[in-house]
Amino acid sequence: MRTAIFAGLMACAFVTPAFAAETESASLKLKTPATTESFIHDGSAWRCEGDTCTTTKARSLPASRACRKLAAQVGELTAFTYRGAVIEGDALADCNTAAKKG
Repeated sequence: MRTAIFAGLMACAFVTPAFAAETESASLKLKTPATTESFIHDGSAWRCEGDTCTTTKARSLPASRACRKLAAQVGELTAFTYRGAVIEGDALADCNTAAKKG
């Protein structure tokens, strides 16, 4: 019985970090290539290559708010995923418009 419980707990220990990494990460794709290789946004270190930027640990914010703040900082976005939430279509257009208004 103890062995089964221990095995179950160990399985959770190995699955949880992978799940946490997926739900804490974020990525964005810019309309034009990034002008910097890295930047800090709300305490998260972002790395950019070409027109794609990623972070492994994004701050816990509503995805739409994070989208607006990032678009204001780095420029127009063509794709955005934040802590498991995907912003696309009209929501992404709204994000870019709101970022331009400041």
